Amino acid sequence: MSGRDVLVLSKWNGGGVRFAARAVRDQGFRPVLVSALPEDLNRDSCDGHVVLDWDRADEEAGLAELERLLAAAAVEPVAVVNMVEALIPWQIRIAERYGLPGAEPGRRVLLSKLSLRRTMAAAGLSRLGHAGGPAAGIDPDAVDFYPAVVKPSRESGASRLVRRVGGPAELRDHLAEIGRQLGPDVEVVVEEFIDGVEFSVDGPVVAGRFTGALVVEKPDHDGALLHDAGLLVSPPQDPRVAAGAEHLIALVDRVCAELALDHGWLHVEGRARADGTAELIEINPRPGGGTYRSAVRHATGTDPVAALVRMALPGGWVPPAAAEAGRSAEARLLFGMLPVEARAVGRVVAETTGADLTALPGVLDGYVLDGYRVESLDGENFFSMTLFTADDLPALRAISDRVRSTLRFRVESD
Repeated sequence: MSGRDVLVLSKWNGGGVRFAARAVRDQGFRPVLVSALPEDLNRDSCDGHVVLDWDRADEEAGLAELERLLAAAAVEPVAVVNMVEALIPWQIRIAERYGLPGAEPGRRVLLSKLSLRRTMAAAGLSRLGHAGGPAAGIDPDAVDFYPAVVKPSRESGASRLVRRVGGPAELRDHLAEIGRQLGPDVEVVVEEFIDGVEFSVDGPVVAGRFTGALVVEKPDHDGALLHDAGLLVSPPQDPRVAAGAEHLIALVDRVCAELALDHGWLHVEGRARADGTAELIEINPRPGGGTYRSAVRHATGTDPVAALVRMALPGGWVPPAAAEAGRSAEARLLFGMLPVEARAVGRVVAETTGADLTALPGVLDGYVLDGYRVESLDGENFFSMTLFTADDLPALRAISDRVRSTLRFRVESD
């Protein structure tokens, strides 16, 4: 089908391929999967499949190989859709090569948390203390803003190797650990720790402007591991988070202008201070994972994956004209989400299914990944997440407790 092909990028069987493929077809286009796995679990959800090694060292040769493979399969891409952060460089290169939306130079800044922090500082958008560079080249004694958070700048998905450190000795030890696992030249960012309540904002960038669609407060956030934990609540119930979210949305809007981003969907994380201001933790150029997509859809009537697909297609996406457009009665209730993490290395064996969870009163959506493998405890290992709604916060916590007591699993070591 000439001129109707949309490339859907995937790695490790991830990237929301099934949702994206459905959204592509709904718009009358043809989804073509591009992944590194010949037996990709999502290949049957698309109308075509091209196998490409994402990790080859010669990027130009890789792009030339992709062009050859697409031509051999008579695929003529009119858009590229990607929700895997590790593949954003490929997304940009493909968009540049074929003249597709998504090739703005500023988008490359989002590939590096250090580059984003430096860009914000240069533009006067943040005064947060920070330092960074190759893991082996950072001098812990030169850092003057302890406590600090240290993390890989380009490879910290699922909070991998993210740590809070209290001084030079702890920073030195963790930099050595990052170097052992990822190599001494891996880019690392060290940032001043933000004292406050953690929250997230999901929303679209349309014509360069960012709009917050879903604000999620994290009252039970694990401050030691810096992982999501316990109940997540939307809209926020803490006045500091409500005020901080407005501050952060305005800040991210200015960041999008600074980077000249034209379109996309962002999952933004921040911390709200006691004075109602907020500081950006990071920008993830994709919809939130887990049940975030379902939460946005229930709360606003907008499917973020469908919106992202339409943004990439010719003609773009026009958001609803009125704030209440498409909203259901559920949007006026409180939403809760409960992510559950396996904290032992091995394979998750779940006795409970997603259907067991969604059968509980108040639960709207949920899943359990039976067989999920925990390879390391250096990052988040969420194998289950549930979305539910209630009239007030105590009722929301009661449902959260019921979900947790219903979920039965064990982790079997190899």
